[in-house]
Amino acid sequence: MSLRQCLLILFVFFPLSAWAKFFSAPILNDAYQLLDTNPEQARSIAQQYLEQRQISPEQDPNRIHINNDSERTIRTPISTVEAFQIKALANKRLDRNRESIEAIKQAITLAKDFNLKSGYLESKLIYSSLWWNLTQDVDETNTILKEISAELNEYNKHIPLNQKIYFGLALVHAEVESFQGNNSHAQQYYKQAMSHGSALNDPTSMIYYHISYGKYFLKNKQFDQALTELLSAYWQSIEADRSGQLATTNYLLGQLFFQRQVLDKALEHASQSAEFYGRYNNSEQLSNVLTLIAQIHLKQGRFNLALVQYFNALDQEKEKNNVDKLISLRLDIANTYFLLYNYALSEHYLKQANNLNEYVNLPEQKACSSLLQAKLYLVNNKADLAVQQIQQAIKYSKKDNDLRLKLQSQKLLSKTYEKMGQYQLALKAQREYETLNSSIQAVQNEINEDVFRQQKSIIEQSLHYQGLEEQLKENHLQTRKIQKIAGFLLVLLTLISIYAFRQQQVNRFLKKRLHLLLNKYYTHPRSGLRNFRLLTERLPSSLQQSSSNIEQWHLGELINEPLSDRLRFTLFHVPMLQELYFTHGYQEGLSIEKAFGDYLSTVVTLPSRIYHFSDASFLYIEHKSDSTSNAQEMAETVQSWINNFESQTMTDRTVNIGMVEYPFLPRAYTAINDRELIDILLMATNTACDISSEDSGSQWVHYRAIDNAPAASFASNNIISACKQAINQGLIKVMTSKQ
Repeated sequence: MSLRQCLLILFVFFPLSAWAKFFSAPILNDAYQLLDTNPEQARSIAQQYLEQRQISPEQDPNRIHINNDSERTIRTPISTVEAFQIKALANKRLDRNRESIEAIKQAITLAKDFNLKSGYLESKLIYSSLWWNLTQDVDETNTILKEISAELNEYNKHIPLNQKIYFGLALVHAEVESFQGNNSHAQQYYKQAMSHGSALNDPTSMIYYHISYGKYFLKNKQFDQALTELLSAYWQSIEADRSGQLATTNYLLGQLFFQRQVLDKALEHASQSAEFYGRYNNSEQLSNVLTLIAQIHLKQGRFNLALVQYFNALDQEKEKNNVDKLISLRLDIANTYFLLYNYALSEHYLKQANNLNEYVNLPEQKACSSLLQAKLYLVNNKADLAVQQIQQAIKYSKKDNDLRLKLQSQKLLSKTYEKMGQYQLALKAQREYETLNSSIQAVQNEINEDVFRQQKSIIEQSLHYQGLEEQLKENHLQTRKIQKIAGFLLVLLTLISIYAFRQQQVNRFLKKRLHLLLNKYYTHPRSGLRNFRLLTERLPSSLQQSSSNIEQWHLGELINEPLSDRLRFTLFHVPMLQELYFTHGYQEGLSIEKAFGDYLSTVVTLPSRIYHFSDASFLYIEHKSDSTSNAQEMAETVQSWINNFESQTMTDRTVNIGMVEYPFLPRAYTAINDRELIDILLMATNTACDISSEDSGSQWVHYRAIDNAPAASFASNNIISACKQAINQGLIKVMTSKQ
């Protein structure tokens, strides 16, 4: 098979777009899927899309259609570019090269006009592939690829776009370098394509990469590497359910095994490929697969089956009028008839091939034609004419550098000279044959060793596949069990979730009720302030914690001294509140007391706190440092609260105030506990009430222990008696509003 034929077949079996493409219009997606199976229909869909819709340049060029292509009268610039791309690819598959180039140029121009960088680069990459496959012009193709690379580097912003373009760009570079025989450069580009393809995370792109790389190794007769790549593509196509790529891989595997003389495997893969392409009429892929199957049958000696496949392939090619393929198929048919000893039909199809061969310059076909003509002359005992034809076959085979045809020609020439009695010439031809055969045999021996390794690998793959089938059955049974268990757990989880949700609702309701009850429990029912119950519950633990911190500081376990801000306890008694209910009644008394409680809660700010201590008494607690107000100023503040309360009912604004500080004993922080502190505070407030009963008006009393007051003086079960004694001894200073 000539290099040109190889390039043609490889182009047919490998789409120009090397990655999965998703189009802005759903109908274009459908057309793209038909490129490999029905390119005529794909071209028709793209053409109708362009003709039946008007472009809308006033809209966002990058806007895509939604809701299943509901806008059926317009097309955006980006979808128009995509339609031209599909049209170009379809025309190329239909061998309409001029129309293909024109369509992709329109896509490039339109994308450039609307500044669609993605569409522009994709279109230009497709153009480079089309131009390369059409002309094999290395210089021009490299120039186009360099332009794409330069423009791509300038637009290095959208990473997914760059990865796709770089992937396709590397593959085209690899094909160009492979064509030139620069295998090291070609493999470098394939490695680049591998890195970009892995970043795409797209199975279709990776399958295409393995197919392209396998094709490269197959072309260079590196069968071991080709098998590795093609088997990777084969298994990945099955796993990803890519039937089109699987058919392509099967065809190449058929070619590989045919060249390796593993004919049963070649026929198996070729038949699988033909089964896929047989579903579509006038498919060029089917023609190539049928030709391969015919060649396999011919090698196996099943000439009639080979003829059937050759004629089927010929029927496929007649409508496309591909001269190269028509000549090759007629020569193959003529050669098959010759092997069947049907010389008349063999000569008939040889003449048909020669009639076409006059208009083209195909050295391989002309060499095959001359060689077959020589065989027919020998059958008719025309040795002189046979020698002439063999000489022409040798000339054409040298021109095409086809060792296979040259070898056959030299062998036939040796036999012909021997038949003519010209033994010297026969010996010379035989020696040339042996020389060629020895070099080919060396390669064949290497191939045979590779065949053994390949067959071993294939058997391992088959066993692996059988093991996977058994494992699949077992996994299916396990999956059914797991599904049943999962179903039961799902029902159970649903019930548990319902129960948990119900319990959550109940708990939320109970927490809400508990919060309300706690508020009521720790709130005075009339004033709404914190009540005495909350004070007696929290004050002991708070003071106990403070005492513990003090002890740790004295022992050196704490670095900073606690309670650097002391607490001042102020208990003020409002006599008027006791008389409200007697003078104004229960309802009026409740409203006034509630208003008074609300008022106090507004004038007291954190961290200070106020408690409704008893019926007419309120406890105010604040932090006191050396810079804060003294006792008289504190008393004036409380008096201002009472005076500022707006109420026509409270005519008497008298208030009696008792004040103490915590810690009460400066040198014995823990000597006075919470209950004793409250008793001292009550004693001070009672003293203020006594003074007020003697002298009308508000009074205040402040008890403060001297700095050196000993704790032993207060070590008594009756703290009130101890305080009175301490006052008499001068250990407690009594400051009052009446000095």
